[in-house]
Amino acid sequence: MHDLTLTELRMVHFKNHTSIDFSFSPKLNAIVGINGAGKTTILDAIHVLCMTKSYFHNSDFHNIQFNAPFFVLEGEMRANDIVTPIYCGLKKGEKKVFKTDDGEYTKLSDHLGRFPVVMISPYDRNLITDGSEARRKFMNSVIAQSNKKYLEALLAYNRALSQRNALLKYFAANRTFDESMLDLYNDQLVSNSKIIYSARLSFVEDFEPVLKKYYGWMAGDKEIVGIEYKSSLHEKDLDVLLKQNIDKDRVLQYTSKGIHREDLVFKLHGEQLNRVGSQGQQKSFVVALKLAVFDSLKNSLRVKPILLLDDIFDKLDAIRVEGLIRLVNEHHFGQIFITDTHTERTEFMMKSVNEEAKVIDLSS
Repeated sequence: MHDLTLTELRMVHFKNHTSIDFSFSPKLNAIVGINGAGKTTILDAIHVLCMTKSYFHNSDFHNIQFNAPFFVLEGEMRANDIVTPIYCGLKKGEKKVFKTDDGEYTKLSDHLGRFPVVMISPYDRNLITDGSEARRKFMNSVIAQSNKKYLEALLAYNRALSQRNALLKYFAANRTFDESMLDLYNDQLVSNSKIIYSARLSFVEDFEPVLKKYYGWMAGDKEIVGIEYKSSLHEKDLDVLLKQNIDKDRVLQYTSKGIHREDLVFKLHGEQLNRVGSQGQQKSFVVALKLAVFDSLKNSLRVKPILLLDDIFDKLDAIRVEGLIRLVNEHHFGQIFITDTHTERTEFMMKSVNEEAKVIDLSS
């Protein structure tokens, strides 16, 4: 088990930062300032260097500063006394360049899991309020960082799914049908779904007790939470489901059954959290969920991920805030980045918990 630390960060034309450099503490780092100062942008830059993409935008071009022709991110990661430089650059109209000292990546997926990171953000409430796609993305992002076979199977499954759906649309548009043409894609969906389904089953089974532990710390032991994995593959294999639903798929012109339709159900006292949970309970659940992700990655990769806490103290009382800072300052966690608008409060609490904590004030 070793710690992972980002020692240096340089940003050029990344979102609202024109050109800025930072050096960080190996443990606690607080980034403070008014709203709009670019606190969250710094956390997102760290996320890009770890995960090759923004936490908030699907399109890389949204990260280029307004009216600028490009953005560049550079960082130095230290693990086991080995320093690795990371570079990410994007020019408008060109392909993103991502490289380390090993050279430029031909497949960005090869970078996943090398420098694990966990982000906790106000935007995470979409995991509770949005549709199933948000929760599948959550599951995929966690498992893929430590399971290369899962990532390969997921990419192959999605390719086959896209091709099968295109074929169903072709059949409908041309008023023709040839089931044997679907068999090639069916076989690919079935073989890859087995790998994905098995990994998701194991993930949820291992994940739930850790989630309960952290939620118990956040909200007390009187509130019982849980997580349920919903899948049509619980009852039948995918090859059976595809055959049974072929008439339905022809009408819909897309594949109605498979691991791309699965979901996670978050529960409070046996009921769906989004129906019975208060705003505070939902926020506590999301924080606990992400801290459980930290444990999952730490145990599978044997490295402490970088923890990014974006404005999570909003709507938490001062005692809870200090308790959370004390929790993440424990040896169990590694390097941590926290954003907050309350400069004096944050600096006081950070220094009282850890004298080596670094406070970066973007207001000055």
